[in-house]
Order: sequence, then structure tokens, then C-alpha cells
Amino acid sequence: MNKTTTSPSAGQPAVESQPALPDRGRMAERRHSGGLRRIRFLANSLPTLLILAVLAGLAWWGHHYGWRLPKFSELAGKAESNEVAWCDEHGVPEADCIACNPDLMPKGQLFGWCSEHGVHECVLDHPELAQLPVVPEITLADLDRAARAIAARPRTENDPGCKMHLRRIQFPSIEAVNRVGIDIALVEQGPLVESIQTNGQIVYDPTRIAHVSSRAGGTLWRVEKNVGDRVEEGELLALVDAVKVGQLKSQLLQLLSRLELDAQTLDRMMRLGGDVVPEKKIQEARAARMATEFELDGVLQALSNLGLPVQRDQIVGQPITNVRANLRYLGLPIEVIDRLDPDRDSANLIPVFSPRRGIVVERDAVDGEVIQAGKRLFTVVDTGRMWLMLNLRAEEAERVKVGQKIVFQPDGSDLEVTGQVTWISTTIDDRTRTVQVRGELDNSDGLLRNETFGSGQIVLREEFEAILVPREAIHWEGCCHVAFVRDRDYFKDGSYKVFHARSVRPGAVVGDQVEVIAGLLPGEVVATEGSGILRAELLKGNLGAG
Repeated sequence: MNKTTTSPSAGQPAVESQPALPDRGRMAERRHSGGLRRIRFLANSLPTLLILAVLAGLAWWGHHYGWRLPKFSELAGKAESNEVAWCDEHGVPEADCIACNPDLMPKGQLFGWCSEHGVHECVLDHPELAQLPVVPEITLADLDRAARAIAARPRTENDPGCKMHLRRIQFPSIEAVNRVGIDIALVEQGPLVESIQTNGQIVYDPTRIAHVSSRAGGTLWRVEKNVGDRVEEGELLALVDAVKVGQLKSQLLQLLSRLELDAQTLDRMMRLGGDVVPEKKIQEARAARMATEFELDGVLQALSNLGLPVQRDQIVGQPITNVRANLRYLGLPIEVIDRLDPDRDSANLIPVFSPRRGIVVERDAVDGEVIQAGKRLFTVVDTGRMWLMLNLRAEEAERVKVGQKIVFQPDGSDLEVTGQVTWISTTIDDRTRTVQVRGELDNSDGLLRNETFGSGQIVLREEFEAILVPREAIHWEGCCHVAFVRDRDYFKDGSYKVFHARSVRPGAVVGDQVEVIAGLLPGEVVATEGSGILRAELLKGNLGAG
């Protein structure tokens, strides 16, 4: 190879330079890697370029539309026409715009705020304002219904200073309304129940529960009834062999014998007179007879306390043998006496009767068991009427009154039973901070069970002709509720396609429907699904005015 040398500077040695070595493969490789770097650079820059493109498009759109929201005319589908002047603000031909030219469709007389019903331009007081072909008649029943709804519970109030009810939303055509997807519904009348929802529990009416026991201790001689048996008042439940009963019967027979002897002694002394028998002896005989009578009365009372009453005049003066025979089965039903054997069966039996009509729900009695007086043997319940115990929040309890209707549905059942409020507690539970309310439910069919949980409704009011609309027809605009009512002349040729913003007072909400206390009348047509388009236009107009 040839080498090149450079001339040395003064005082410096010459330096030999390396020759350039062209290598085509290496140059191609460098070009290839450079292309990859450029592609990678473009790929990394692509998101930035897209964002810049979007911003540029947004800037063009803002410049083109004057940095404003789309006009209602664009939503309503304004027809492109170079021959007709168009109101861009309201989306209709300029010559037909009732917002810009109110004289085209005068509003008529305005009555302002109705303080009684809480709406503007109240159609209950001025039915001529309703968008109906014929002016309706407002009856006293209509006014009473509104008054009941307002009084039932607090309602959201409208602002008397609100101006939204003065607005009207106009479309260029019926096709434009259909194009934006506005659906309508008829204002109807139907049944409505407004109630307080809560949970509750069914229990036995404690005034209809009887815990039955024997009045004397002894041995259960025979048990006649079992759990689930229906019994009538006074029906035999069991027989108890009570030693005390035998003692009282024996004592009664002894006193009767003594009383008879005392009576004979006193009678004989009285016949002899004071000349033969000293007066003192007569007085002592009279006192002995009275003491015997007192003891006899005490035994009779003791038997009566055991449920074995004996009339004094039925035994005094009667033969002892007859009295003894009558006392043997004292207080036992005839059908039981017929089954007893006088030679084998005890004469000390005391019956245990049911004090009421009902069902035996508990039994703690076994034949041959020795029991004490007062031990609970049976529980008899009259299940024809049950109690329903409800727990209400304090603010809800303020609206409950005795006599109001209750509807209860047990958990897991389709059964619905009705009753009425019979008691409202005067205190608040210190643990749950709720107020207890009691209702009574009819259970003549026996379908209700003790200790059943479920949901209850206390009916505040029940209307059969409430004014109802779908929930999506009512809008809250921060100061008032409004609905959009279709103009009565909507389908007439040459009429303006208008929806009126109407001030309304909603009431109870039931399912997908809401009650209208005031502001709408049956037969009017309101916008439902898609009415948000009208609401947006209403709010946009208010923002512009602000």
C-alpha cells in the first residue's frame, strides 16, 4: 500500500496518516441501521402526532362554531336550506320561532304562584291552562285528594321564584321530534297506596293465651288432651287425684253431721226453756252451732277455690248418704262420671278445664306424674287473632295513628294479611332507637304462625284515582320540578310543535310511576323517555340567560 506523509512543522516530527479503507458491506449495514432508527423514531412520535392532530381538529371546530355547544337545531335535525332563514338558537325557521317571536303563540293570562298546591300556573285552580281540547272540570274530590297527599308527609317544595315554567321547547316538525327519540305517555288516573315500610314479627295475642295448671297438688290421674288439639271453653284437659280434695270432702261431711247435732241440741234446749235449762247453756249451744256453720262455710269456700263449688242450701238438712254420693264426683263432667267405676276409681279427683277456646300449643303433663299446685300443665291459645309488632324510626312514627291499615307479608310467603294499628308506644327503645307499633291481624283461617318475621306496611293513605305518570317524566332542576307537556294542537296542520315546561308537585313514588299532586291533569300528554333532550335545552337557555 501507498503511505502518505505530512510535512512536519518546524521543530516537529512528521506524522504518518492512516489511509481510508472503503468497506461496502459496513457502509450498507450502517445505512440499514440508520433506517431502523428513523422508523423507530416515527413510531415513537406517532401518539404525539395524533394528539396534535386532535387538538388541531378541536381548534378548527372551536373556530368554526365560535367555541360554543351544539345548537338545539343540530340535535333537532335542521334541514339544510339556503332559501329559508333559520333560527340557529332554537332550531326552527326564524319566521316560525315562538321564542324569538312570542306573538306567534301568545302564552295567555299568567296567574303566578299557587301557595296552596306549591306550583306555578296551577291547573287545579285554573283548569283552562291544561293542554286539553276541552277545559276539564275540577271537583271537590280532586282538591281533597291533593290536600290529603300534601298532608300525608313532607314533600319536596318548588321555589316560587323559579321561571322555568315559562319556557317552551319548539321543534320544526313531528319528524324532528321522532328523530331525537322523545317518547310520550298519557297522564292517567289509577290506584295508589302510600305507606311506611318496615319489618315486623307476628306473635300470639297475650290476652288470648291461657297457661293452665291444677289448683291442687296431687297425681295426674288422666291426661285428656295433647298438643294441637282444639278445645272449647270449659272442656276437660286432665284429672288430678288430689289428697286435699278428699280431706275437704271428709271435713265437709263431718261438719254437716256436727251442724245437725248442734241444731238438734239447741232446739231441745229452746223447747225446755229457761226454767229447766239455764240461759247460759242455751247461749253456749247457740254459739257452738254458729261456730260449726262458720267452719262449714270455710270448707265450702275452700272447695270453691279449687273449682268445686257447692251450694250450702243443697247440702244442709239433706241426708248424709245423699250428700256423700253427690260429693264423690263433685265438679266432674257427666261424660267422665259415666266412665268411672265407683268401686275402683278415686273419689278425690279434681278436673282441669280449659279456660278459653283455642288450640293446645304446649303440654307438660304425663299420666301418673306427681305435680304441685300451680305447675303449668297446658298452654291454650286462641289463634283467631294475632299481634303484629313493628319497629319504626321516630320520624316515621309521628305519621302513624291508631286505626290505620296494616298490610303484612311473612318472609318466604306470598300471603298478605291486613289489620289495623291498635297501639303506638309512648317510649323509644333505648337499644334500637325505634318506636314500637302494634297491630292486630285476623287469623281465622289459621295460616299465621307465632314468631313469624316479615315485612309490613302501615298505610298512610289509599287513593283510587291518583294522578300518575312515569318516573322519567318528572325532572328536578335544582329549584323546582318540571314536566314537559305536549301542546294540545300538536297534530293540527300548521300548528307549532311545542312542549310546555310545566311546574309540578310530585307525591308518592310507587314502582316506575310517580304521583303528581298538582301541575298535571288526566288526559294531558307528557314527554318521558328522551325528555332529557328537552331538559338539556331548558338548562342551556337558563345558562344563557344567566
